[in-house]
Amino acid sequence: MKRTASLIAGVMAVPVLAGSVAASTPQAPAQPQIHLATAGTLVAATPGSARDTDLVHAAAWAEQDDARQLRRAARSAVLRTYGTANTAEEAVGLLKKWAREGVGGYPNQCLRLADDAYRASARTTTALAQSSRAKEAGVAYPDSRDIPVGAHMFWRTDHPAGHIATYVGDGKVVTNMPGGSIKIVDWHKLNEWGPYLGWANPYYR
Repeated sequence: MKRTASLIAGVMAVPVLAGSVAASTPQAPAQPQIHLATAGTLVAATPGSARDTDLVHAAAWAEQDDARQLRRAARSAVLRTYGTANTAEEAVGLLKKWAREGVGGYPNQCLRLADDAYRASARTTTALAQSSRAKEAGVAYPDSRDIPVGAHMFWRTDHPAGHIATYVGDGKVVTNMPGGSIKIVDWHKLNEWGPYLGWANPYYR
């Protein structure tokens, strides 16, 4: 009987001892989860960091996309004109037609070409004067590259009058050439004549 009691006591003591050892043994730190990086190396995943980075990138992309959409809308919107008999669409149609037909007669008369296309009422003297009054009216956009169809574009050139051309879409303008002929050219080519100053609504008031 005494021996049986000792055996039972010994059996009961085992889990108590095991529990005491487990409680006194410090637990090993949790190992970070491992995943394969695209380059094939092992990278420890930091909880939340990848998700936060993705959210930042998504927000930046959305902001850039909004800006792109606004620029596209500005380019496709109907351009408002002031003091003109022709709309932007009509003026651009005329300028393209004149260029296709090889019309000339505009030597050193870039502003007259732009004015004629719009059938402008109150005309001024030079391209730079036209730019200045558009600025004073608050309808000029210095240095802007988001150019709507029909806009007047301006350059400062060696000539004190400066230069004006009309944007007709797809990166092109209609302008007079040095001999007076009317051409459709990439507007960036006119930067060879002098620095680009920006664009403005056709303003004749």
